Amino acid sequence: MTDLISRAAGGRIVACNDEFFAEAENLLQTGEPIWREGVYTDRGKWMDGWETRRRRDPGHDWCVIALGIPGRVGEVVVDTSHFTGNYAESFSLDACGAGSDDRLDRAEWVELIARTPLSGNTTASFLVTDPHRVTHVRLNIFPDGGVARLRVEGDPIPGRDSVCPDSGAVDLASSLLGGEALDASNVHYSHPSNLLRPSDPGGMWDGWETARRRGPGHDWADFRLGMSGVVESVEVDTRFFKGNSPGWVSLHVSDDGASWDEVVTRAEVGADVINVIGLDPPAHAGFLRLDLHPDGGVARLRVRGRPDEQAAEARRIEYLNSLFDQEALLFFRRACGAGRWVEAMAAARPFTGVGAVLDTATAVFSGLVEPDWLEAFGAHPRIGDKGDQVSAREQSRVPGAPTEVLTDLARVNQRYEERFGFTYIVYASGKSAEEMLELAQRRLGNQRDEEIQIAAGQQRAITETRLLRMLCAEGRA
Repeated sequence: MTDLISRAAGGRIVACNDEFFAEAENLLQTGEPIWREGVYTDRGKWMDGWETRRRRDPGHDWCVIALGIPGRVGEVVVDTSHFTGNYAESFSLDACGAGSDDRLDRAEWVELIARTPLSGNTTASFLVTDPHRVTHVRLNIFPDGGVARLRVEGDPIPGRDSVCPDSGAVDLASSLLGGEALDASNVHYSHPSNLLRPSDPGGMWDGWETARRRGPGHDWADFRLGMSGVVESVEVDTRFFKGNSPGWVSLHVSDDGASWDEVVTRAEVGADVINVIGLDPPAHAGFLRLDLHPDGGVARLRVRGRPDEQAAEARRIEYLNSLFDQEALLFFRRACGAGRWVEAMAAARPFTGVGAVLDTATAVFSGLVEPDWLEAFGAHPRIGDKGDQVSAREQSRVPGAPTEVLTDLARVNQRYEERFGFTYIVYASGKSAEEMLELAQRRLGNQRDEEIQIAAGQQRAITETRLLRMLCAEGRA
């Protein structure tokens, strides 16, 4: 499984209620906890971990941590090494999917591990089977005390925006996408899985380094890409490796991990620098082999390319299916404001693909009645009014319209609402302000029942376009 939480993976402390004796940041260190005999700070004994003061009132201590790599948690390790008379008596672990912007004020926490006793100076491992995409965890310790390290491992689930086919080249091997090291010729100093971390290297320890080769041959490592795709270039980052970087590298690619094709033959690489190696022509791959000639160390490996549409769609649907209920409701509410439709869509997961999402949306729409449609219409700003980013994108041609057109739009919006009792709904994408004004004036002649059906049809079209955009599949419209 992939390291989801360490500082090297991008994990960070968001908040904790107390860190009097030792900082919570220590929980995220990758190295083993250490003991410094006789070393004290002005707060007390120096400890390599998170330690709170002795609690004298009811309650417990806690720490909220943002995962560096959001994903499905598979295993949690709580390490109390060197905490003997000051370890936490017990712990529990909560999780949420609040997202990268730490929207924790409205987060709904789910218990991953119930309150469990701990022992001092031990390492305890716990398997987790929750299927959701976790972005944050909350470590609760009872009632107080210390923990040296918290390890959280699992399967990465990338955000949908990071796997859009129109977003340009992405790092297909990144651990953010689920890339992993499969095998290597030598792991004497460190493991090649470090190469795929999304963070910048922190030092020579934060990479892959082999022992010095004294015989014939060369060292190598095999990787499975997080998504298959067309590789355009590879970055071999040797930062911090100054007298021990490889002299040359070769690259092989494979679609199945069994049959390999060499695409780069002994390219010279520099020490302590990011070496960019272009592939001419680009090559399709699901697996990649990095050869070091003859040996040495590399800090990071970036495989830049464009993911296969099928692979990218599968990851986006995995993202949608794995959202916590609260996050799924927010996702669908961005597409349509009708509460019954939103709840039905969230409950219909898991979906098998984008087509299944659209088919379900259509089926749910067929069961809506007038109050549902009015709720959906009410979630839209008036045409010409300032709305959210989604509405602004759909009405992108309106702000530049002549003043008299905007004035007429405001008037027709008011007349429409007075006549029908709901907001004027029109599929705005690609339409000018003049076109939408003309449509509104024409629709004012309709009867209310007829107009509700027309507006409902516009809402369906708007929702489908939004879903396609949200799933990065606009080309399928």
